[in-house]
Amino acid sequence: MVIKPAIDHGQQLTRPEGQVIGFVDTKEQFDTVTKILKAAGYAAPTIIALKGEDGVDLLERLQQTFNFGDGEDALTEFAIRELQAGHYAIGVEAKDRDDALKVANLAEPLGAHSFSYFGTWVNERLTR
Repeated sequence: MVIKPAIDHGQQLTRPEGQVIGFVDTKEQFDTVTKILKAAGYAAPTIIALKGEDGVDLLERLQQTFNFGDGEDALTEFAIRELQAGHYAIGVEAKDRDDALKVANLAEPLGAHSFSYFGTWVNERLTR
């Protein structure tokens, strides 16, 4: 199954808890990263992608519904800027920090960047 960016139908994104989120700049990088993640055992339903105005609308709606802390708000604003620049956001379900690092380590050599992990009690920037 090919991973495609979410289309906004008025739905609500869930909080990013239990996810690692990063960004890629091009369609080619997006396709390569999602292919590698699936080959590493991350099933398509555990990967969410955002792009363009649909992604921006979903993130802005999420901001309005949840009271994030400063770190989450900063990441959401960063994600909106990335999407407005034509880039992709990729979120992957991660069991724990080690799993989040595995995702970042698989994707970063392929051009992905700015990974953050959202755990139950902690949020952490993993890469630049």
